[in-house]
Amino acid sequence: MLEMKPSIRPHSAVLFVGLFAWIAFNASAAVAPRPPEQMMEEATHVVEGKVIALSSKTQKSRVERDLLIARDRIFKITVKVTDLEKGKGLEQGNELTFEAWQPSIRFPAMPGPQGHQPVPAKGDLVKVYLLYNEKSKTYHPFMPNGISIIGPPRKTK
Repeated sequence: MLEMKPSIRPHSAVLFVGLFAWIAFNASAAVAPRPPEQMMEEATHVVEGKVIALSSKTQKSRVERDLLIARDRIFKITVKVTDLEKGKGLEQGNELTFEAWQPSIRFPAMPGPQGHQPVPAKGDLVKVYLLYNEKSKTYHPFMPNGISIIGPPRKTK
């Protein structure tokens, strides 16, 4: 009589299906852009200004914690306010600093939040929809489209 040896293949299939289901369950989706009207209504502050400073650093992700390797690029943006459309405590000429982020490395690659789009360059004119955090005294732009580039720097003589 032939003796059947157990095969590892059914176990591998179960492991693969289980891993795939876990990844699918834990995957978060990209954040849909918000209409400007909704951001204007929900924002604590809406400012226009010129980006006068921009720096960035790459660090371990605060957004994706389940991935094997996840790094984000954090941008520190300083805007000189030219117009305050909504909010209190700021006025024309003030400098306002806030952070934006974009994913830098994701391994394994998975769908998820893609951060702020776009991130302006130094000198760009921007409109920013912000939420003010009373506890930390910091401003946070809406994700993903709370920062709008409204034009290149104006030429001055």
